[in-house]
Order: sequence, then structure tokens, then C-alpha cells
Amino acid sequence: MSDLAWTRTSDGGLRLVPRPDAASHRLRMLRVGICGTDLQIQRGARSDVAAVLGHEGLAEQRTADGVSRVIFNPVASDDQDSILGHSYDGVLCRSFFAAPGDAVLRDLVSALPGLAADLAALVEPLGAVLYGWDLVDPAGAVGIWGGGTTAVLAALVGELEGRPVTLVHHRADRLDYLRRREVLPYADFRTQGLFGELSGAFVCLPREAAPQALTQVVHALAQDATADLLGGFSVGSRHELTGAVDLGEVRRANACGLPVPGAVSPVVLPTGKRVRLTGHRGTSARHLVRAQELLCRHPERFGRVLSHVCSLESAGPVLRSMATDPPGRRITGEHLKVVIDPTLPPGTSRVPDLTTTVADVPCGL
Repeated sequence: MSDLAWTRTSDGGLRLVPRPDAASHRLRMLRVGICGTDLQIQRGARSDVAAVLGHEGLAEQRTADGVSRVIFNPVASDDQDSILGHSYDGVLCRSFFAAPGDAVLRDLVSALPGLAADLAALVEPLGAVLYGWDLVDPAGAVGIWGGGTTAVLAALVGELEGRPVTLVHHRADRLDYLRRREVLPYADFRTQGLFGELSGAFVCLPREAAPQALTQVVHALAQDATADLLGGFSVGSRHELTGAVDLGEVRRANACGLPVPGAVSPVVLPTGKRVRLTGHRGTSARHLVRAQELLCRHPERFGRVLSHVCSLESAGPVLRSMATDPPGRRITGEHLKVVIDPTLPPGTSRVPDLTTTVADVPCGL
């Protein structure tokens, strides 16, 4: 079978084109998730150079020992600037992936056979969230700023841990959508920042929205509490309330699970209050294993995060619409995690499936 991929064009569009075949290091894509950073790159909010986006994936790999199923760990463990779907071509919207080098193969993690195949699209973002929870290590109530998949996963982990969780998002209709999905039955939903003291916080927003959220976050934190910058800040980013602190470098201080314990930056606000900022790039193999185990223990809870599953041929228009159309005009309507299933017949879609496991997916290599 040839490798077809939705490839970014110079005018900001997407085109389904054949990709060069590679006899070695060729992986068959089974499931791929559309991530918020994919949407930012597609709409021009980031300068990443990959022509093919995507880093959340389940694939089939043939080795000398036979066929295995693997999860991608997108940030190279020895170079945090080498990122699948960012600095080189990724796995989204394609039938096969030709690994460009040994580094990519080193950063594959075995998929658990009993994991629901559709839930595999959540392994990487959930691993990143678990990494963030390790860094923040809150003792009590937690606030999460954002309304996308990562924010919902961060809140869901909090609920499973029995922590009081508040989700903050500026769009009331987005919060209503999350209520209707019953994905977070115990969380408090708010359109504005909190009045009170939080033991921890997460910023799960794109670059356009993260600075405003950080203003609310630092005011809501208790003395010496920690906020995790899960997204939204690149190298050189600064904020009026945190002074000369380079927020992008705060994130770069932790990469792929190292150092241990994680790096945290203390900040003194103009009010004199002390807070701590942390963040990370990539995740570690152990976080991806933990994420799979959590998904296997709570498939129904996490299954509510999956909102759409569509075919490879439908993926380009869906991705483009998600990236550039206003919420009321997107092909998907409101969405959470949109999963691409390259094994589906062309032009089709289906509801998320929590019964077909990684082991159940027929071999195609």
C-alpha cells in the first residue's frame, strides 16, 4: 500500500498526496489524535516546519522479532528541539509513517494489548498531564485554565485523585458542551478566574490565550503554590507579573522526565506573594506506560473525551476547519479529542469504540 498524507501547502492549505516510500523503518498508522498544537501550526500561530503534522499515534511496526504495536513519544529523549510533527514530518492524516532515523525508533513505547485502540490517541497527552501533576504535586484544590483535551485530561486526573477541581474557560457555551458530555461530573466550571487560594494550577491554552490566563492563575495561587505551564509559552515569553522570568525556559528546564526531581522556578509577584512556575517539553516512557494503565482502568471515563473518529480521507478538511473556522462553523461542531482511523473506508466516520483493543486490530504489515 502507498503512503498517503495530508500535507501542508505554502498557501496555508492541506493536500492529500503520496509520500516517498521507505522499505525500512516503515510503520503502519492505526490511530492518530489531532492535538491543539497541530491546530496552532496549521493556522500559522507557530513557526514549526513539518509539512505533515501530528505526534499522537498508535502504529504497527515490523521488526526481526515480528509485528508489534507502539506509541510515539514525540520529543527526542536526547534533543528536546527534535519533535515529531513539529521539526520533522509527523504521523497525522497518513496511512504509513517512514521513520527518518534511529532516534524516532528509540522513542517508541510498547502499546498495552488490552488498551482500547481508540484510547491510544490519548496516551501522549495524558502522559504529559501526568508529568505535570508530578511537577505541581498539589496538596488541595486545583485550577485548570483551558477547555481542550489537555485541560479536560488534567481535570479528569484530578477527579480520579479525589481533588477539588475547577475548570476555567472564557466561553460559557464550551463549558455547557463539557457538562452535556458528562466528562467531568465533579468539577466546578467557571468563565472567569477564581477568588481564593489554589494549591496548584495548570495553564492548558494556546499561545494566543495563555498570557491572559497566567494573570488569573498567579492571583489565584496560594503562597508558594505551583503552576504548570503545559502550553502557551515559547522561549523569550515574559509576563508583566513575573518580571524577567523567561517562561519558555521554565518549560525547557524539564524534558522527557528529567531532571528528577523536576525543576521549579520561584517567582515573587509585585504584591510580594511568592509562587512557583514549572513546565516541561515532552514526556518519558514511564509516563506513557502510566497513562496506558490509567486508560485501561477507566476506559468509560476517558472514553467521554473522544468526540469524533473519522477516516484518513476526511481528515484534511476536518483539521483545516478545526484550525481556522470559528466554533459555530466547524465541520465537527464542538469537539474534544478527534481521532483519525486510517483503517476506515474512505470518507466514513464512526462513534468512538471502547471494545476493540490494540490486540484486536488486524495486522496489516
